[in-house]
Amino acid sequence: MEPLTIIADGIEKRFSQRPVFKRVSFEARPSEIIAIIGPNGAGKSTLLKIIANVLSPTKGTQVWQSGSTKLDNDGIRVRMGFAAPYLELYDELTAVEHVEFVAAMKGIPLGAGTALELLEEFGLDPKIAKSDRRLRAYSSGMKQRVRCAMAFACSPAALLLDEPTSNLDEVGTAMMLKQATQAAERGAIVFIATNDERERAITHREIRLEPV
Repeated sequence: MEPLTIIADGIEKRFSQRPVFKRVSFEARPSEIIAIIGPNGAGKSTLLKIIANVLSPTKGTQVWQSGSTKLDNDGIRVRMGFAAPYLELYDELTAVEHVEFVAAMKGIPLGAGTALELLEEFGLDPKIAKSDRRLRAYSSGMKQRVRCAMAFACSPAALLLDEPTSNLDEVGTAMMLKQATQAAERGAIVFIATNDERERAITHREIRLEPV
């Protein structure tokens, strides 16, 4: 598979005629960890959603390219992992079922054993992960570990992480940052929307947003 590049040119976003940010341009290449920083309300999560192709920019362009080929929505979905504390989970599913569901959506079979290993890499108690406990019984920190495992399932070429260590303790934070660093070392593009100094410390460069 050709290397991935994500290119943004003059991205702007408005909501009901209210500008959120203006003229954001970048070119992200494999093995880069890029922080999206700025005060509350500057549009960090909004920009991350635009990069994820969930939102459309009001102005400007964004392209995901594999080599010289522009990727469509399906191509982006298969290559992307996304994690955020506001990402909805299914209360009636187990942690393993969540990870398997993400893999299935990408058309990549993932056995329960592999899903368990991934959940353990993010610090979820193996006894809990192996049980039939549904997500409704999980704490906020446990749910965030599941979200992180879901994002990293199938070794995506691009990871889009919105405050990924939110609700995690020190051990969970260290595990998350280690996994993000290792993903970049394997060639992934990693975006982190954050104001957390621990998350910023692993990044290579920053995109700073200011309120308009």
